Amino acid sequence: MSTKIKLILIVIIMIAFRGTLSAQRIAITSNLLEDVVLTPNIGVDIVVEDRQSLTFDASVSPYKITPEFYNKRMTFRAGYKFWFNQAFYAHYVGVDAVLSSSDVALQKLASRDEYIGIGVGYGYSFILNKRLNLVPNVGVGMAYGKTYEGTDHMIKPGEGIQSTYTRGVKPILTRLGITLHYVLR
Repeated sequence: MSTKIKLILIVIIMIAFRGTLSAQRIAITSNLLEDVVLTPNIGVDIVVEDRQSLTFDASVSPYKITPEFYNKRMTFRAGYKFWFNQAFYAHYVGVDAVLSSSDVALQKLASRDEYIGIGVGYGYSFILNKRLNLVPNVGVGMAYGKTYEGTDHMIKPGEGIQSTYTRGVKPILTRLGITLHYVLR
């Protein structure tokens, strides 16, 4: 991770913890859509003001199902949410920063991506009970990164049979999920 990214993350964390925290101001999160595709993930949503929160989450998919089929991914997100009502309730809009790396293969086709991006998002929190919320959310943005594609299962990125290498800016989904929030008490 570059020094600039580390510095940005440190500043976000310092802002998040500038006041006192209580358990009612923290939610542990998990994206159910990622769970369905066997990608373990966890996150935390921290209230910093009455209608504002910072969110941090990570997902890792280390599985290689067969030599011809795998979806190895690692994604880290940091974001800011502005809740229109109160934190963890009803509508929110937000901004996300994303750092991601993926290695995907399906039969003879393979692709490797590494990118960093930023985007805007929207979500709505459905209250299930005192501690549990269900939050469908989506975010779109732009990312800068590099992509290797080929037919050799990426033994050496960009050097295989019919392989291509591209670098540049592309549109991405910064967030897509049905997130389960467990509000600590």
